[in-house]
Amino acid sequence: MERDFNRIAIIQGERRVTFSELFVQIRRFAAVSGLRRGTKTIVFGENREEWVYALFSVWLNGGIAVPVDAMSTAEDVAYILKDCQPEGAWVSKKRMDVFRQAQDLSGVDVKVLSFSECSEHSGEIVQSGSCGDSSAFFHLYCQNEEDTALIVYTSGTTGTPKGVMLSFKNLFANVNAVSQEVRIYHPTMRTLILLPLHHVLPLMGTLIAPMMLGAGVTICPSMTGPDIMKTLAEGDVHMIIGVPRLWQTIYGGVMKKIDASPVTRFLFWLCKKVDNMKFSRIIFSAVHKKLGGKLEFCVNGGAAIPKEVAEGMKALGLDLLDGYGMTEMAPMISFTRPGELLPGSVGKALPCVQLKFVDGELCAKGPNLMQGYYHRPEETAEVVDQDGFIHTGDLGHVDAEGHVFITGRTKEIIVLSNGKNINPAEIEYKLEDYADKVKEVGVCQHGDKLCAIIVPDELWARGKTDEQQEEELKRTVIEPYNQSTESYKRVLELFVFHGDLPRTRMEKLQRYKLPQLLLSGSHAAPKQENYVEPTFEEYRLIKQYIEDEKRVAVKPTDNLDTDLALDSLDKVGLQSFVELTFGLKLTAERVATFRNVLELAEYVSDYKTRIEVEKTDWAAILHAETSHIKLPETWWTAGVIVKLAKKLSQWYFGLEGKGMENIPQTGPFIVAPNHQSYLDGMFLTAFMPKRQVLNSYFYAKQDHVRHWFTRMMADHNNVVVVDLNNLKESIQTLGEALKRGKNVIVFPEGTRTRTGELGQFKKMFSILSKELDVPILPVVIKGAFEAMPKGQHHLNRTKVTVEYLPVVRPAEFPDYDALSDKVRNEIAAVLH
Repeated sequence: MERDFNRIAIIQGERRVTFSELFVQIRRFAAVSGLRRGTKTIVFGENREEWVYALFSVWLNGGIAVPVDAMSTAEDVAYILKDCQPEGAWVSKKRMDVFRQAQDLSGVDVKVLSFSECSEHSGEIVQSGSCGDSSAFFHLYCQNEEDTALIVYTSGTTGTPKGVMLSFKNLFANVNAVSQEVRIYHPTMRTLILLPLHHVLPLMGTLIAPMMLGAGVTICPSMTGPDIMKTLAEGDVHMIIGVPRLWQTIYGGVMKKIDASPVTRFLFWLCKKVDNMKFSRIIFSAVHKKLGGKLEFCVNGGAAIPKEVAEGMKALGLDLLDGYGMTEMAPMISFTRPGELLPGSVGKALPCVQLKFVDGELCAKGPNLMQGYYHRPEETAEVVDQDGFIHTGDLGHVDAEGHVFITGRTKEIIVLSNGKNINPAEIEYKLEDYADKVKEVGVCQHGDKLCAIIVPDELWARGKTDEQQEEELKRTVIEPYNQSTESYKRVLELFVFHGDLPRTRMEKLQRYKLPQLLLSGSHAAPKQENYVEPTFEEYRLIKQYIEDEKRVAVKPTDNLDTDLALDSLDKVGLQSFVELTFGLKLTAERVATFRNVLELAEYVSDYKTRIEVEKTDWAAILHAETSHIKLPETWWTAGVIVKLAKKLSQWYFGLEGKGMENIPQTGPFIVAPNHQSYLDGMFLTAFMPKRQVLNSYFYAKQDHVRHWFTRMMADHNNVVVVDLNNLKESIQTLGEALKRGKNVIVFPEGTRTRTGELGQFKKMFSILSKELDVPILPVVIKGAFEAMPKGQHHLNRTKVTVEYLPVVRPAEFPDYDALSDKVRNEIAAVLH
């Protein structure tokens, strides 16, 4: 391996260190330490050139390096000292006092070596050639491949850290994967050292791999925005390895400027449509210039990157490579190939790595698998099976093309008393989608409820009291989320926290610390445990009704929306119960004014005309006299629109229909599709016979037809507008359509999916089906979410299919819930 020893190895501020100088410094550090082969040496300090010399000097002496987080407390360092019993320690001046305290706490005596004392003359010019030839430099990496090179302590996302032993063979496997098997690193590039080097990802990706390849590094003095931008502008950087928050910061800053002008917004949209990296780099050349002008790759690690950020950076011409791994794999298991970013995926497995799944858990095997946990053979055996696969603890899957998707952590799964398994990361992602109000979210179990710990956006929260923030977050974040998800995934407790959620230096959420925030946070939802249970009859009956319907315990202080998650149909049932039982008519607007169950019960107690216990009689509601209801008329244009829409959809989306033989030839029937985009109505009617389309009624929320034109089109194209403030009459309108032999198209989810996943089904369609004995035609729409996800205002050209499933007949099911579950399960089975 020939090298140019005059090439710059390290850039730090104004200082430039050649490979020749680098090797001299390494030899000097090695001589000063005087530690023998096989001994363990701690490296404890902030990112700086002396850190580099210290690490390689340990290897030059045939030793084992133990990198320690520069931000560790004395207690943290003492734990490592006692666990691995090192013989020496390289320590920076800033951390010397902490290390001395750690020695006192641990009682472990080590040879302490100072960065600053050894590097007093590091600025002197060293004559080129004094380092010897390239084989002498390569000697740093030519230890026995099976020798232990590093002991890296895990970051402690779940508690006590363990020392992961990594051999030179483990390190070589990772470097070879990204330089030979897939050519990402090359000798002419330079990598930014930004993240703390004690962690295996930046240690391997920003130091060891570049140095092994003779590529060189640039050290950023801190992780602050000004330092990063200055270093990028002056440091000849070709690659950055960062965490999601870094990319969100860079992307957010760029997008603020882009959104400020219609021209740049159009150019950004155009780049997304063209989807060509070279084109995007030309259009946004000014952005690339501010990032130094040489940036080739942005590598994400540590945690998943939001899909919007990944897609947006691609549109800006920034080649984002996402990766996935763990310390035990030194660290890579999979990574994105250049130009192949698939948002949501963490790339394909390393060519040398084998994958398998055991009960949904990803397991990996390869030459980069650790030697084991230091002095913990039993714990090693717990995670590495007899076939040599490590059980990662991550849930996921691999698609047909080999793309790896991670969906959660096995140890982070919350198991409620009803046996339901909850992936908190899935909920956090959905709540963080409300980025204008929410900075970050941590979801944990509190009692038998899901609690969302929300850190509000600082700008949004400014000027609002804690109580005002809490109330608005409940109304505008928690309630919409609860209405769009399965009942067992609903968040029934909110905790507003001012500060940062506990994370590792690599941005991983430390979930085991979340319950502590509930006890020590700056603000939380008012405690509701201290209350006196009312005894008056109206409260008792209302409480019993809600508990029977929602199958949850009810307290007088429970909010109807946030705590009990009553959706609009639940409230219709409650209104009906109150009217039948107490003779009191309540409008939806009036129900919304009650802060809790007790207020509702007190109002009923004051204004009731009787007490006569009855359940909501949907049969009576739907069979009531409704002949006065006028259904929307159908213009001749409806058939033309459907035919034209079909042709356009087949041309642009390659729209394909399946199962048309399952469409009933005569009505009435209820069409129940999943809801992925605004285009779903156009897609699902494309393959229905024209007479059935003209005989079918959609329903739409009133919010969607506020404009005069959309209202006019609804009135003349078979659209029943549902008024959520008078849902009972809206249901009766749909029922009247069915009684007149018409078909009704109802989206059971009630709203479009935010993530592409199937949401919770409302019972409206099953009530209509059961009470009017009308069959249901389940329909599966695939690809529409990718074509136009919620919140996006332009179309993506992607394949869309519509599949009509066999009809489901209501007589075969005992109640609304069973019927609704059957239809949802049928759709879910095909959708996934």
